[in-house]
Amino acid sequence: MGRPQIWDYWRPTGSGGGIVELGTVRGLDVALPVHFHREDQLTFVLAGRRRFVIAGDLREAGSGEGVHIPAGTPHRSLCGAEEVVCINLYTPPGLYAAPEAIAGLARHWRRTGGLGWADLTRIAEEHRRSLGTGLESASVVTDCEPWDSVGEAARRAGMSREGYSRRFRKYYGVPPQAFGLQERLNEARLLLRAGEPIAAVAADTGFTDQSHLGRCFRRAFGVTPGRYRAG
Repeated sequence: MGRPQIWDYWRPTGSGGGIVELGTVRGLDVALPVHFHREDQLTFVLAGRRRFVIAGDLREAGSGEGVHIPAGTPHRSLCGAEEVVCINLYTPPGLYAAPEAIAGLARHWRRTGGLGWADLTRIAEEHRRSLGTGLESASVVTDCEPWDSVGEAARRAGMSREGYSRRFRKYYGVPPQAFGLQERLNEARLLLRAGEPIAAVAADTGFTDQSHLGRCFRRAFGVTPGRYRAG
């Protein structure tokens, strides 16, 4: 048998535009390299222990606990000694009061011992912020466009390439080249959710071909573009 599927993603209906997508993680090898999302990520653990390095700090959550990763925050996940089962909610930045939503999930989990999709969406909506609907754009704000070369971005900032790269990495936690790749992968994620063909998505986001997109996408998000698009 092949390697078991660890990540799965769904786009919920009837969430009023609040939850962009839901994800499940199940397995032992749950490590992912440094990446970020355009959405807020709320992770709630059902079994095992989830471990993240977020902006350089180690964060852990056990069964019945959760972690909030703000949109645009570079992070990576680590493997543990036991199998993990958890749920991820991806939501527009700032739309929900994340700590309160996680506390609501924990209360429901302790009271009922379960957590269904309807429970997730209901509890999230109970903690929607009263003002606004989240940021209009979830793109990370930088002093360069995602498609700039590092040299061009450094020139526009009036800095040397080396100095710009050092300052960029200190501020964002990743080199500018890696950041640019993640921006392109997040754009691909958006297009795939809209149902665009994978080959067209690869071309539109600057990847050499469909295979190149596939390798980078699976490394960052744990699934192939095809499986993600079918979610």
